Amino acid sequence: MGRRWADVAELIATQGLKGRLVARTVRGLPFLLCEGLAVHFVPPTLEGPRTAVVRRVQHLGSGEYAVEFSGVKNRDVAERLTGSHCLACRCDLPDDFEDLLHGTADYLEGLAVEDERLGFVGEVRAVQAMPTQELLTVDGGPFGEVFIPLVDDFIVAFDDEARTLRMDLPRGLVDADDAVCDSTEDDA
Repeated sequence: MGRRWADVAELIATQGLKGRLVARTVRGLPFLLCEGLAVHFVPPTLEGPRTAVVRRVQHLGSGEYAVEFSGVKNRDVAERLTGSHCLACRCDLPDDFEDLLHGTADYLEGLAVEDERLGFVGEVRAVQAMPTQELLTVDGGPFGEVFIPLVDDFIVAFDDEARTLRMDLPRGLVDADDAVCDSTEDDA
C-alpha cells in the first residue's frame, strides 16, 4: 500500500491583504487543489496554521492559482505559509491520481540532463518521490551517479522533442572533481 499523503501544490506568494496565496503545481501534476479539499502545510509553521480546507480557487494563468484557505484571513498569516507545500490525503484526490503520479515518473526516465555550467550530467535512470519534491537519479555521465532534486528553480528549459532537461544546478550539488576520467595518465 502506498503512502497516505501526497504533495500536490507549492505556495509561492501572497496576493492582496485578505490571506490569498498563489499556488502552483508540483512534480508535473495537474492542479489538484479544489474547494473542500483538506490540506496539511509542510514544513509546519510555528505560529501559523498547520492544516486548512480550500475555500476558493481562481486560475491566474501561467500555471498559477489564487487560493483561499479556511483560517488564513490576512496577509500576515499567508506570509507565514509562503514557501510551504500542500499535502492532501490520497483518498481525497481523483481516482486516477496514482496513474498521474506514475506517468510523470515514467515520462522523466531517460531524459538527458544538462547543466548550464557543467554540460552533460547524465540520463535520468529513476525518479524517487520525496515528501516535498521528486529526486532524480542521474547516471551515465562523467560524474557517475548523481541525485538531483526536481525543483522548478533549477530548471532552465525542457526540450520535449530532444528529450533534454537543461538545468542550472547550485554549485556543490554535482562535484566537478568527481568526473570520471576516460583518458589514461602518462607514465613520465
